[in-house]
Amino acid sequence: MNHSRHHEQTPARRPGRPGRRAVPVRTAARAIAVASAAASLLAAALAPAPALAQPVRGATEAAPASERVHQGLAAPTIETAISAAESKKGTPYGWGGTGPHTFDCSGLVQWSFRQAGVELPRIAHDQVAAGTRIPYSRARRGDLVYWSDRGGYVYHVGIYLGRGRMIDAPESGDHVRERDVFHYNLGGAVRL
Repeated sequence: MNHSRHHEQTPARRPGRPGRRAVPVRTAARAIAVASAAASLLAAALAPAPALAQPVRGATEAAPASERVHQGLAAPTIETAISAAESKKGTPYGWGGTGPHTFDCSGLVQWSFRQAGVELPRIAHDQVAAGTRIPYSRARRGDLVYWSDRGGYVYHVGIYLGRGRMIDAPESGDHVRERDVFHYNLGGAVRL
């Protein structure tokens, strides 16, 4: 006797209520998962962000995150990173360069802060996320300054020296140098 197994291939359905269409269980589970994820993202977007979600190695150990906002790295750490960057003035720009003989913008920032004992991510967009974003008008010596496109993607980073000056590795054909902060697409500053 050959029985049809068609019922095993039909997705399970929730019992319907009068006037309501039954929804396949997989579809309902997927809808619940999507709604849960959307609620989590919305809650995260509305919640105040901690000063440093993941502490930067080498950052000063002090008060809780709510009190650390804009405190930043210790002055000797900042000066060590700036001195390291300044020691590379004249070094050629090289796309993807992480030093010590060629640098791109984020490679210079990463290498300079590593000399001061601070580990930063490799690319500019991730480096900016490693600290607290602040307006450029509040930038202090040792903060990162960054530039972003209309979509918010950070494509360039430098180290702020104060008084409207920075040190960076600008572009192909150029070299590590100190120069004025330019304001076209300037996204702001980041305190590490």
